[in-house]
Amino acid sequence: MVESSPPTRLDALLDQLATDLEPVKPLDDRPTALVLAGLFAAAVALVLAWLGPRPGLLGEDVQPMFMLRSGTLAVLAVVCVAAVVAQAHPGVGRNSQGWKVAAAMAALFPLVGAVVAFTDPAHARAMMMMPTGWQCLRMSLMTGTLCAVPMVLHLRRGAPVAPERAGLLVGLASGSLGALAYNLHCPFDSVVYIGLWYGVAIAVAAVAGRLVVPRLIRW
Repeated sequence: MVESSPPTRLDALLDQLATDLEPVKPLDDRPTALVLAGLFAAAVALVLAWLGPRPGLLGEDVQPMFMLRSGTLAVLAVVCVAAVVAQAHPGVGRNSQGWKVAAAMAALFPLVGAVVAFTDPAHARAMMMMPTGWQCLRMSLMTGTLCAVPMVLHLRRGAPVAPERAGLLVGLASGSLGALAYNLHCPFDSVVYIGLWYGVAIAVAAVAGRLVVPRLIRW
């Protein structure tokens, strides 16, 4: 019969550490999702009350470009929000790379807009000089910043192991949500206008998220 060895100081230390452990409640994503949905609804209400809906928004004369723009922004926003949530739950085997496909799809607007601008410089200059472009940029960033708050707080409660990527995703998600809200007012369907002003708004939000958010969520 093999006699057990007497406990060592290391065993005693491990036992002491084990007694101090407390169960950790898993991070619940649902409250953040509800708050984000509520803030986005508030952003939409703000845009519509302040600036008004675009012509034909609630009627039958809905332009195909508006539907395509709305769908692209919605897909980018949903996929990036899901990726942000995944960043708060790190684990082996997790794969949240779908945002790259959505971002590549959304990048078609700036790409096609650049091609059209090259073939029609006069139209491109007109779109660049429109004062409503700056309104698009301001409103998209303002409402996007509002939507970024619950995502940042969610990441602070989680355990993101890649803060820079998480910040980039918060920027992409909030920028696309802000642009989607303003999109319900925007009356312009030129691919040059969309590629320029919406593209700049989302790009600025992405850069801001990449630079600012990591400082707010580091452990």
